[in-house]
Order: sequence, then C-alpha cells, then structure tokens
Amino acid sequence: MKKNSKPHPRHSGFTIIELVITLILIGILAITVLPKFFRGGFAEISLREQLLSRLHLVQTQAMNHYQDCFFLQINSDNYFSGELATNGNCINSADFLEDISFSSDLTLSQGVIRFDGLGRVRLVDSSLCSQFPCIISVQGEETHTIVIESEGYIHAPL
Repeated sequence: MKKNSKPHPRHSGFTIIELVITLILIGILAITVLPKFFRGGFAEISLREQLLSRLHLVQTQAMNHYQDCFFLQINSDNYFSGELATNGNCINSADFLEDISFSSDLTLSQGVIRFDGLGRVRLVDSSLCSQFPCIISVQGEETHTIVIESEGYIHAPL
C-alpha cells in the first residue's frame, strides 16, 4: 500500500517580494495613521464636538417647539442649555438645569446663543454672537472653532 503524502518542501517561509510588500504597506499605514494618534488637542476636539452636538440639539428643539425656551449658555468652566419642563413651561434658571463642566485648562467664547423657530441665531438675544458668521472658539494646546452661518448652518471647520 502506498502512502498518500505530499512532498515536503525543503524551504518554507516568505519570499522577498512578500516581505517587501508587507513592509511598504506597514510604512504607508504608519505615515497616514500614527500622526492622528500622537497630536495634541484631544480635550479641545472633544469639547468642540460636545458643543457642536449641543448646539444642534438646541437648534432642533427651537425649530420643533417654535418657542423661546431653548438657548445655550457658555460660562468659563461649564455650559448648559435651556429646555421645556414637563408642564410645557420654559426652564431658564441655571438652578434647575444640568450643567456640563470642562477643564479649566480650556478657554471658550462665553455668552448665550438663542435660535429662532427657523433655526437661525437671534443676534438680538445672543450675547455670544454679534455678527455673522458667529464663531465659537475652544482654546487649549490648539484652537478649534465652531461656525454658525447666518441661515443656521452649524459646522466645525477642519
């Protein structure tokens, strides 16, 4: 009876071409991905994204309810937004609103932003914005901004 076996190669391993291609791919990944992990400014980016999200929420609430209740108040070490109570009345007092604190190493543009029923910033009632585009800056190791255009478009430039 014959054994059904495959011949065993004398040399096993990677070819030089496979090794070179692997090193090139690792080099490309290192050049494109690693700088994103080692740059500073994580706290600024995180706070900017939180504020961007809260601004979108407040703007949407103002458009859905078409009321004057919704605003974003930014102070030196925290921010909070106004809302409706369960009975439909406005809650504008900071005592009843949950504030979000952030590091004292960061500085923000301070003031109030109010939106109208169409999602635009009401310059008359907004101490943070006096003209368009309205720019909110978050400063720390780096400076990041949030821009609100005259028609209500809120974005964070790169």
